[in-house]
Amino acid sequence: MPVLVAIVGAVMSGIMYWFIYGKGMETVDHWLNDQRNAKRRLAARDQLERAPLKAMTESREGAVALMLLVAKDRGEPTVEQIEAIKAEMRGVLEFGRDLEARLVVARHAVDAVPLAQTAVDDLKDLLRKNLSKAELNELFIMLRKIAALHGGPTDGQDRIIAYAERLLRQPQG
Repeated sequence: MPVLVAIVGAVMSGIMYWFIYGKGMETVDHWLNDQRNAKRRLAARDQLERAPLKAMTESREGAVALMLLVAKDRGEPTVEQIEAIKAEMRGVLEFGRDLEARLVVARHAVDAVPLAQTAVDDLKDLLRKNLSKAELNELFIMLRKIAALHGGPTDGQDRIIAYAERLLRQPQG
């Protein structure tokens, strides 16, 4: 037993000596700074990913982004899905010559966001503020049309649409 106490005492003395005279405090300080910086980096990366969606100023762009989110739930949007989105952009959303550019911007914004629910959260204020009840109904009809392509909506597409509907239809407050 005295040998064990001597070994523990020697180890503790070594650790104390390292902290006081060695670089122990500096090492611990670097480790703590790395932990803090990792949290900041994650927060900055999250802000960077969400910036394109938060920068949208027009509700029509938000609607295109939501349609792309629904299409993207099956994987990379197919030609048929993109053409259906373009048709909705021409018809209901009344985009003109800038249709392709707006589609590229919306696609970039959607590709940057890792989760569909995060994207819907980022778009909710824009859409709630600018869309009437009738326009919201049109939006959900468009989303269901995109989801219906390729054999009907998947569970993920249904979840995205239901989440968006729940979030956008609830009273502001």
